[in-house]
Amino acid sequence: MMGKKLNLDKNEMKELFFSALMHDIGGVKVDGHIIELLTQIPDVYGQKSNFPIFIHPYRSETILESFPTFRKIGEIAGAHHEFFDGTGFPKGLKGEKIPLFARIIRIADAVDIALSLHKNESLDEFISLLGISSGEEFDPELYNIFVSLVKNEGLFDLIKTADAVEKNMAELKTEMKDGYFLSSSDTLNRFLKTVAAITDNLTSPGHNHSLRVAEISVQIAYLMKLSESEILAIRWAAFLHDIGKLAGNRYVYRKKDKLTDEEWLTVRGHVQRSYDIINSVAGMDKIAYYILYHHENYDGSGYPEGLKGEKIPFASRILHVADAFDAITSNRPYHKKKQQEDAVSELRKNVGRQFDPAIVDIFSKYVIS
Repeated sequence: MMGKKLNLDKNEMKELFFSALMHDIGGVKVDGHIIELLTQIPDVYGQKSNFPIFIHPYRSETILESFPTFRKIGEIAGAHHEFFDGTGFPKGLKGEKIPLFARIIRIADAVDIALSLHKNESLDEFISLLGISSGEEFDPELYNIFVSLVKNEGLFDLIKTADAVEKNMAELKTEMKDGYFLSSSDTLNRFLKTVAAITDNLTSPGHNHSLRVAEISVQIAYLMKLSESEILAIRWAAFLHDIGKLAGNRYVYRKKDKLTDEEWLTVRGHVQRSYDIINSVAGMDKIAYYILYHHENYDGSGYPEGLKGEKIPFASRILHVADAFDAITSNRPYHKKKQQEDAVSELRKNVGRQFDPAIVDIFSKYVIS
């Protein structure tokens, strides 16, 4: 809404939208969301001394700038905690040296944090509270635009409830829909590979688990003579198969002791969470479908639905074998890694129960040859 008031053109609006959408991607190392830390330490001096808070804009920029089409967005994300008077972080930029879109996001970000801290303030009290930072944290001209939107155009009505946010976000997504930022399969492939690396870094003790599962799954798919388009879908499903672990209790994936019933439910629930996340992205429904069933067992004893045999998607059966092979050949909190030959023996022991016999047969011949 602030961008519209500034008469930004269509391309600038998209740049602002995607910058705001991904500005906190560098906060993924924080348990929960970075805003939870920011609400605990609302003053800038405390934030500067807290390393996860201080470094997250730089991490956002580093992640995003690895993609040519995201570089400008990366610069904006990297500056979204800079203050207009130069006291912000991480670089201490001042005034108009801070990118315009970063100055807009700074106000929007502060509003969201303030709403978490001061839910019961009246409209005038809330504006006065934020107004203290005009000229210090905020660009005064941009802050005046924000005040106008609140007083004259009902801005708060659009963000005060989750339903209102989701409704307006759906409209924005339609308005901002654009293939430019992920315009090629190569760019999208690199982006999803980065998502996999982030997921593994936070949930996998050995790291790069999803990347290895993707490599193994693609090898199996080639051996099974699947089409190039299907192989690409399997690669992307492998990259994203554990993304639901980010939304759960990450501690359970590093636990050495036996899991409690509640913790086991968290583990089993990651496939549904992964499905829900990926299925919400337009055009990713097939990949989400493959991910949902990658822990189904061939004899029907798996989860989440207890599918059996041919009723399990073929791609999911490939992912299951690849996932298990990497788990066996990697160090985990609950076991030491085994050699490839031993891992193949484990797979063969469980054909017909956990795994599709045909997939294990062709893959084991490839590994041992």
